[in-house]
Amino acid sequence: MNEQDWIVVGAGSAGCMVACQLARATGTVRNRVTVIEPAGEPAPLINRERPARWLHLLGSSEDWNLTTEKSHRLANRSLRWPRGRGLGGSSRINAMIWFPPTQMDLEMLVAASGGQWTLPELQADFREVTELTRPEHPAWLSESSHRFLKATAQWSDASPMAYARLNRDGRRWNPADLLTAGRQNGSIQIRRGMVDRMIWKDDRIIGVETLDKHGVNSIHARKGVILCAGSIATPAILMRSGIGPRNQLNKLGINLRHDTDLVGNNLRDHLIMPVIFQVKSGRFPTRSSTRNIAQWQTMGSGPLASNLAECGGLFQNNTIQIHVTPTHYLTHPRQAEHAFMTIGVSSTQPQSTGQIQLTASDARAPLRIDARYLEEPDDLNTTIKGIELARRLVQDTSLSQWIVSESIPGKRRDTSRDMEKAIARYSQTLYHPACTCPLGSESDSIITPNFSIRGAEQGWVADASILPRLTHGNPNATVMLLAYSAAKRIINASL
Repeated sequence: MNEQDWIVVGAGSAGCMVACQLARATGTVRNRVTVIEPAGEPAPLINRERPARWLHLLGSSEDWNLTTEKSHRLANRSLRWPRGRGLGGSSRINAMIWFPPTQMDLEMLVAASGGQWTLPELQADFREVTELTRPEHPAWLSESSHRFLKATAQWSDASPMAYARLNRDGRRWNPADLLTAGRQNGSIQIRRGMVDRMIWKDDRIIGVETLDKHGVNSIHARKGVILCAGSIATPAILMRSGIGPRNQLNKLGINLRHDTDLVGNNLRDHLIMPVIFQVKSGRFPTRSSTRNIAQWQTMGSGPLASNLAECGGLFQNNTIQIHVTPTHYLTHPRQAEHAFMTIGVSSTQPQSTGQIQLTASDARAPLRIDARYLEEPDDLNTTIKGIELARRLVQDTSLSQWIVSESIPGKRRDTSRDMEKAIARYSQTLYHPACTCPLGSESDSIITPNFSIRGAEQGWVADASILPRLTHGNPNATVMLLAYSAAKRIINASL
């Protein structure tokens, strides 16, 4: 048996932020924090360092390689769901976009807390998070991005922008760097393994059981356990620990401690529909020239510093987010014969909800992920409006002089039925699963505004699973804000 002060389950963006703040907390005795993350084989260094090669990380040894159930509204397709493994979690393999929470997102969090959080408090916390992460403005933008930003600068009801990124001098940055100081001074310990379930003593959570190549291990925590394992693993750990839907847990022989349908349900994700255009110039290189390598190595600039999803913004009263890439979205990084630009459109507030389910009580068993995309008609209608918006942005701006043709959906697919078929065939996940253990102030909410697990002592959750709904843009910055705020409250509660 090994006892620490705190156990943080998961070393993604949230877990790294929580562990960093717990270890930095001042007191008479240094806090001892154990961070638990499954081991993984690192991908080639060239892919881990160069932003333009991030797509090579998907499906690599750093990816859990999850897949969804077949989706009726997506032409009966199952989608690959990349999720990162190793220190940094999904930030190891993502596009590094830093999209600050909007005013509406912050107001949503205040409302979910029942007023226990305030807007100024969240804004102050986010300033602290930004100082820790130091996102960069891109040092290089493709011709596609320059043309898009110029064409949409005066577009009404829009906020076009070049996306900031979690980079350091044009190189990928991993939130695991937040753990460096704590690992050096001994306040943070990394344990490799998969967390099976939490250990209870009456109503108090006193540790976790892990699985590794040596078998089952128990790790105890004097002050508590914080789950930061993400929107898929966190609800699974809660369910294996007895917190979840009665019928599902009883069927698997799991001892029920708290009957709640809020764990594993309410799954939401942003779906992106690529509207792809062949263009006259600006073909993005798929092979690195000596010049491009030198430019990146010496200045952190050039095509190798591109994260591909370089710019975009919120449009039509913040109902649609756009991601612009200088590529054919569905075929890159394969060599392209022509130059392409993709305007990817996404409904910012999808109403369709899915479910994460256990298939067995064993943590090694695969989970059932049923995303249920587009089951709510408004989601499909908003996506169709997004296609129409992308076409107007091309037809009614200076982009029209540069476009050769529309490749997908294709100019002839202009009826609602045609666009619905294209959406079913070509839409992809935007890698933003969330909301599977939503936080709230109501008595039936499973996660309280103090981030604690209702009905359990010394147990907390701080990751994307507790979002009450999706953020309007990419959620990573908001997740790190939640993690920072959670650590602050947990520390104050332990004093």
